[in-house]
Amino acid sequence: MAIDPPHQPPPPPRPLDPYAFTFESIPDRSPAMMTSMHYGPYSPAGFLHRAPLSRIWHLLTPNRGSESITDSIANFPQRFGRTYHAYQAGSYVFPNDDVECERLELQGLVMTELFGGKWFLAPFPAERPPTRVLDVGTGTGIWALEMGDRFPEARVYGIDLSPIQPTAVPSNVHFFVQDASERWDWREPLDFVFVRGGIGSFANFKEEIVRQAFDNLEPGGWFETQDFNCDSQSDDGTLLPDSALQRWFDDMNAASEMIQRPLSQAHLAKNWLAEVGFVDIHEKCYKIPLNGWAKDPRYKALGKLWEQNWMSGLSGWSMSLFTQVLGRTPEEVEVSLVDVRKDFSNPYIHAYQRIYVVYGRKPFPHEVAGYTGDHEMTC
Repeated sequence: MAIDPPHQPPPPPRPLDPYAFTFESIPDRSPAMMTSMHYGPYSPAGFLHRAPLSRIWHLLTPNRGSESITDSIANFPQRFGRTYHAYQAGSYVFPNDDVECERLELQGLVMTELFGGKWFLAPFPAERPPTRVLDVGTGTGIWALEMGDRFPEARVYGIDLSPIQPTAVPSNVHFFVQDASERWDWREPLDFVFVRGGIGSFANFKEEIVRQAFDNLEPGGWFETQDFNCDSQSDDGTLLPDSALQRWFDDMNAASEMIQRPLSQAHLAKNWLAEVGFVDIHEKCYKIPLNGWAKDPRYKALGKLWEQNWMSGLSGWSMSLFTQVLGRTPEEVEVSLVDVRKDFSNPYIHAYQRIYVVYGRKPFPHEVAGYTGDHEMTC
């Protein structure tokens, strides 16, 4: 993947040790080096080629023609040249069109690769795999489809506001249009509830999702959330507080809080699980570079893919919040994003994000309430 020339000189070095990542010097970015990065086990192409769901990619077409979906739900409203969900319109402010669907696929695959190829971290033993699984905010359904394929004896359900899931699915996978913030009513208890990238979609994730997951799980069942905040950090001070990138993060967080959909609460998930009553709670935190600045080939490739994820989503994420909440015009938004994109691609900005995976178990009746086990941290 081509990288534009650096947009700003590096700041004076700071004696920070150890770094979470090491970053490349400019000679490492020679044409020969860049060409070779497209090959090998840690190339972006290599990650996507190894993705288990690449074999069913052709099935992931929007379900907009399904006869089971009423016109009022499938007739997506259009704004800013993008489409948005119709059911419970406005409760989710980001697009649901093909561009966003492809971005969601990429984001999920990159996160899975970051986690060592694991689609979930909850510790189901091989002799007792999950059998009744719920994917909250399933999006394109990629995670639910993978679970249905891996566990053919399980029943896997995916719920979302948008009917954008594929129509050709395994017989053990079922998708429903549902607002997950409303009351759940599952006829039999679940043993695994999963949500990825959903915290910023709800006014009260703890009550609407975590507590409902607890109430609908059988004793011994697991809940897992995988998410990240709308922010980034740099250990060497190269992400400046007045940079276009930092201002964009600040504006996104301010606007999302104004509409009661805060985007930066992933770090609170472990506390929410404990407060609701889960036990054996584990938090694992992973760092991922915002672009390809890291010297380690694995993190370099992951960073390049993560940059693609952000670049693809930047306009769609910004438009509704910045125009309808912050009062800017679409033209003003697009002009401001020019410098934000430059910062995202700038290899001199050694920024990274933290991705939190938090999972916990519903206790059995004899267990002591409030015991949370270990809080594991990897960053």
